Amino acid sequence: MIMKFPRITSLTVIGYGLTILYGVSLMVYLEAFRATEFWSHAAIISIFFIVLFCNSFFVTQHLEWSRQILVGLNVVMGVYFLFLHWYYPEYTDLSYVFINVALVLFFNMKRIKVIFQKDWETVRKSILVVDDDEGMQKTIKRILLSSGYSVLSALTGERGIQVAKLQKPNLIILDVLLPGIKGREVCKRLKSDEATKDIPVVFLTAKDSPDDVEAEKAAGGLMHITKPVNAKILVAEIRKVIR
Repeated sequence: MIMKFPRITSLTVIGYGLTILYGVSLMVYLEAFRATEFWSHAAIISIFFIVLFCNSFFVTQHLEWSRQILVGLNVVMGVYFLFLHWYYPEYTDLSYVFINVALVLFFNMKRIKVIFQKDWETVRKSILVVDDDEGMQKTIKRILLSSGYSVLSALTGERGIQVAKLQKPNLIILDVLLPGIKGREVCKRLKSDEATKDIPVVFLTAKDSPDDVEAEKAAGGLMHITKPVNAKILVAEIRKVIR
């Protein structure tokens, strides 16, 4: 099973979509200047759309301050549109409020925020987790995704080797006790293959004796981390290796 975190390209498309949306909305409300009763409100909304139109270009670059401006202005606009709909329903449809709410909720999602808050190098790094314990897989995946990494996964050593050759991850987290090919043998095969020999391997296992650690190093492992997983230690050690 292969799991990725394909959000950067999607967010870029969304950013350009917002550019078009705000540009069209700006023209609509500039036209509303002609309405005598509504010209002052149209002017205010037009200013909002001008700022958001310019800001959407920076959203495509995944800059955190642009996300904050987008969220903040959509909150203000949502309240403002609600006010206008109450007093001037002929000028403002309630759907505008729903759009503002949807954008605020989307850009405040944790997996979206992490793309804006983490540096590009972190977000683009992929990590392959090879562990036959699906509960452990979910735990590690959650930790890595929240830190901005893309995650691949495999439940067996054989599948782990296949995914490593196909996807070329930046780092492999490997359990020792696996069905079929054991973790150390997996590491040896990876290190003997030209396509995967340079991928760093971190062993994450409950086996923690000095002999076990030495055997992992002999197999080509770069680091040993002991289960149960400590999220802060895991992320800190991974960053050391990747950077």
